[in-house]
Amino acid sequence: MELACETQLTPIAQFSVTQNYDSYTDSDHEAWRCAMRALLNVLESRCAVPYEIALRQCGLNAHRLPRLSEINEALTRFGWQTMMVDSFIPPPTFMGLQAQRILPITRHVRAYSQLGYTPIPDIIHEAAGHLPMLVEPKYRRFLQRFGEEGERLRYSELDERVYVAQKRYAEFAGLPNRDVATLNEFRDELEVLRIQQKQALTPACLLSRFHWWTVEYGMVGGSAKLFGAGLLSSSTEALASDETRKERLSLACLDYDYEISRMQPQLFVADDWTHLNEQLSRVIRYIG
Repeated sequence: MELACETQLTPIAQFSVTQNYDSYTDSDHEAWRCAMRALLNVLESRCAVPYEIALRQCGLNAHRLPRLSEINEALTRFGWQTMMVDSFIPPPTFMGLQAQRILPITRHVRAYSQLGYTPIPDIIHEAAGHLPMLVEPKYRRFLQRFGEEGERLRYSELDERVYVAQKRYAEFAGLPNRDVATLNEFRDELEVLRIQQKQALTPACLLSRFHWWTVEYGMVGGSAKLFGAGLLSSSTEALASDETRKERLSLACLDYDYEISRMQPQLFVADDWTHLNEQLSRVIRYIG
């Protein structure tokens, strides 16, 4: 049964929070600096855009946590803006923001123990991962089109339950001192729901897979440069991508589910930005 889930009906403004920049601690700023040192070193030859230049063009500074006001001032040249949120937001809301050329930025800063990778969205993932790619015009159009398509989809009751379970598991996994038994309980619950979801794939579920293999873990060009935010915000995963099995991006990526808590077993590479946009059009036609 297809439902208009509660999260689909929730006003976007409900998820907006103030940054409270002065509440960031010295430890928070140091986490950002450490992450950025590693990323700048790893991404210099791997990013699909000139990474350090792109950071500056998006109002980011490698030496201190980003200020939302500075980001939004810088992004006016690209016709985009950002909105600060607390953590995960429902997929329909996320897509609705993207359709309006707004990227959500999570104000949380990951723990030192998770500098290389964290299962929950944080300011390093959102700002250092998503924002730099906005300097590429064809990618900006791809991202907006993606939001427009995702916003119009209906999410089933099972899609909603998977989202809630994934949010609960990831947020708990992101805690520095987590109880392993509880973590495993949340993971098992999520796995059961995802198995059920595989047996009744909805258009929303298929689009989320395409989002994962492009917006979050995409690569582009003959030399497989990184553009996915999951790769651009994790020095560990960016390095590991050198050895990861790669396939040409096509509708076949929809056959691959994903796991948020471990390295990706394969990645998909678009020929170029035109090919990336063409594949989005094919997915849209395929899911109806």
